[in-house]
Amino acid sequence: MKTWIFLFFVLFSGSILNAQQQYTWEEYGISFSLADDFSEVINNAEEFSAVGDGMEMSIIPFLDETIDNNDITGYVMAVAASLELDRIDDVNVLKLNGFKGGYAEGVSGNEKIFLMGLIDPDSDTNFFVIITFLDNDVNAIDEAVNICKSFRRM
Repeated sequence: MKTWIFLFFVLFSGSILNAQQQYTWEEYGISFSLADDFSEVINNAEEFSAVGDGMEMSIIPFLDETIDNNDITGYVMAVAASLELDRIDDVNVLKLNGFKGGYAEGVSGNEKIFLMGLIDPDSDTNFFVIITFLDNDVNAIDEAVNICKSFRRM
């Protein structure tokens, strides 16, 4: 009996911790997930922003039909450089659910910053995603990675 109660608690707790809200930005034909503690702050043609428990996330669309993988990685690095980060922990190119892009992770003060540039190969619209949270928040790192992985073209 105790095993069943423990198993139920573990399964139920995990589902609460992993509860997600699915968002669709129909204007741009993309979808993504955020933890259930996030609330929209801005949702218009120029920006989508939301805040959660100790985290902030923004998506900024931009038009450029000529951009390629090398360009987006360069743009991501230029944005990271403009933020004058104390350190850069990771830089990479990525392919993600129909997008191509670049990624940088760094720290400014006590704030961790994830930057992701996404190219939509089927349109002229591309996206920058910025996620910030406290540097020492291990749970937020996992949550930020989940947000990044959730981006999809519709």
